[in-house]
Amino acid sequence: MNMMKYCPECYKELPPNSPTCPFCDYKTGNGDPLEQPAPGFLKTPKTDSFIPPEQTMLSLLLLVIFFWGINITATILPIFLDIGTLRNILIAGISSQVLTRIMIGVWATQEQSLKKGITTTQKIGSFALALIPVAAIISFLQAARTMVRKDKIAHLSIGSIAAAILMSILLFGTREGVAAFTRGERINSSAQSTQNPSVAALYVDSTALPPTATTRTYVSGCRNPSSVVAEEEGEIIEICGEVTNYGQIDCKTCPLGYYSFIKIDHSFQ
Repeated sequence: MNMMKYCPECYKELPPNSPTCPFCDYKTGNGDPLEQPAPGFLKTPKTDSFIPPEQTMLSLLLLVIFFWGINITATILPIFLDIGTLRNILIAGISSQVLTRIMIGVWATQEQSLKKGITTTQKIGSFALALIPVAAIISFLQAARTMVRKDKIAHLSIGSIAAAILMSILLFGTREGVAAFTRGERINSSAQSTQNPSVAALYVDSTALPPTATTRTYVSGCRNPSSVVAEEEGEIIEICGEVTNYGQIDCKTCPLGYYSFIKIDHSFQ
């Protein structure tokens, strides 16, 4: 009778003459079978000793869709939440990339751990490859095999579809902000200062300088605050920019006893 020292499917060490692998139920062909095979066409075909390539490629495709769906969603989330500064976008993008690549690295290490004689250095190397943009394809392939071995393709499919839908919704909702960001323009923000109005009044008065006229317009047709000139006094115009200060100042001669002010982009009052 034949003897198989290691299982060709899960790489675990087998007992002598074991007809099946106690870890993954792979039929080794050693020893006496537990059940006599049925004659003729009812005979069960021999199980392959490797993962079918089509299953590996399907798992890899789903894994890539899930990875980029999650990362793109997290990166544009600050724009969707109206806090789309360059700093917030970078923090969201880098954080999501690191976390998802760590997850891929863990799955890749699980696949490597099944192989007999693998060293700790090789396991660490497989994990580290997931953190390198181009070399990560190796870890992605190993992670895809892990998902097939654990029969997680169905769960991965659901996660990939959900990530793609969520990414599409956020991209559609922030299409103007994303376009402005890619062109290097400032994204509209609802961030407002909470300074004391009396202190803010002094700050505004000390910077009451004529703006420099420009012709650049923002998304949706609203104008750059710096393009407004004194000759447009009394006209209704639409501008967009980051609110840096606002408040009210007492005014006894004003109809309401006070007047309100707002400051945008450190230049427009």
